[in-house]
Amino acid sequence: MAKMTVYHGGYMAVEHPEIRKGRNTKDFGTGFYCTIIKEQAQRWAKRYDTKIVSIYDCLLYTSPSPRDGLLSRMPSSA
Repeated sequence: MAKMTVYHGGYMAVEHPEIRKGRNTKDFGTGFYCTIIKEQAQRWAKRYDTKIVSIYDCLLYTSPSPRDGLLSRMPSSA
């Protein structure tokens, strides 16, 4: 299983991110914003007196789930 490292820049360390918490006034709505570019997260953190970049290793699931066929609207022959 592959991993991807992502970064979040802010004013405090976030040990367990929750996408349900946040402000819906952001460009892309409510969520927990991360980037694969460490320098970008560092720029996000520069807006605050206390600058923290949190680092997360995410597992990438590349195999289709058996449930995917149930949710698809495409014919199986497509």
